[in-house]
Amino acid sequence: MPQIAGLRGVLPDPAKLKDVVAGLGGAGIDVAKGLAAGTLVRDAGRAVYRYHQVFSEPVTGRALVRKMVVCTVRLEPWKEPLVRPHEATPPAATAAALAQIRATKLVSAPVFAGYRDPAIEIDRLFRRVDGERPTLEATTPDHTVHRLWRVQSAELIGALRHQFAPKKLCVLDGHDRYEALLAYRDELGAKQPLAMYSSANYALSCLVNLDDPTLIVVPRHRVVRGAAPSQAVLAAARKHFVIDRLAGAAGDLGKQLAALADTIAHQPAFVVTWAGEPDAWKLTLSPDVSAIGEGVQVHRALQRLDPIVADQLFVARTMPDAKLEAVVSPQAALAAKADAVILMRPLTVEQISHVVELGEVIPAGSTAFHPPLATGLVSAIIDPDEDLV
Repeated sequence: MPQIAGLRGVLPDPAKLKDVVAGLGGAGIDVAKGLAAGTLVRDAGRAVYRYHQVFSEPVTGRALVRKMVVCTVRLEPWKEPLVRPHEATPPAATAAALAQIRATKLVSAPVFAGYRDPAIEIDRLFRRVDGERPTLEATTPDHTVHRLWRVQSAELIGALRHQFAPKKLCVLDGHDRYEALLAYRDELGAKQPLAMYSSANYALSCLVNLDDPTLIVVPRHRVVRGAAPSQAVLAAARKHFVIDRLAGAAGDLGKQLAALADTIAHQPAFVVTWAGEPDAWKLTLSPDVSAIGEGVQVHRALQRLDPIVADQLFVARTMPDAKLEAVVSPQAALAAKADAVILMRPLTVEQISHVVELGEVIPAGSTAFHPPLATGLVSAIIDPDEDLV
């Protein structure tokens, strides 16, 4: 059976894009209202969708184009090797996503997943499409240009299925939606058997080549509530970390990021600030400290990843009662009304891939990707009686 399939996607009406651009940028789109108002239209036939994002590299400002495919992917439990997570999923997040799916019977935010294609065979299938005028083009408030092509060629879709048949997928973002879709499929299947190609058996997904250099990982920083006082935390942390004071840098994001950049790549490090205090503190794991040796339950090959060290060694040992919130924007993290903030470095795509290859997961909220996918550019209605193949 095919791992991927097309769908009758719900797309913005090109003539009414201005009415939905804010929603594409993350505010969210009410698909039912959009269909009723005519700002959204459902395709008459099944298709896959070529998706480009044109954006600026966050450090250099260089213009980049990331090329992806929006389609549906057959749902498989995590224990199966075809689709694997790289992060743990908080049960509350899955429950919230499931409640949304039950209420709306659709998905407007795709699961973001990666595949390996060093020879760019999949991009070659879309070479002609990429040169055509897009079906949709919209610019979101973050200045990202989103271009979408509707592809209904049975020949191309068949070739795409053939290419993806042996590929394993790594979920990059949307773990909660994937788990919720699995649970919703099982709920529907318990009521009546689902046909093999029922839309309930598939997840709306955006697939990207893990070998694409435009796939940019950014960190999720930790906003800490219930943090212990800095003096006590730092005193306890000296057992495991080399601690450098960044005098007067608590409000200087540039100085904090520069301190993080000035770190040997394989040495776990992060910067911590406390509310109302002028200084920031850079913590680097001592070279002679092993997370496993300190009792952290983690695969040996992953024990030096920054999120493991920050969450399971630093926070868990020095502030065990603290609550963490993951925030992508460092400016938003520092502006949050919290007791402390932990500024993180990004993981690499190779580190994420290694986590997946080992069959392990890292803490929830460890990674994000720049820029975020547009929400509502393609939405999928879940109808157990509708086949996708």
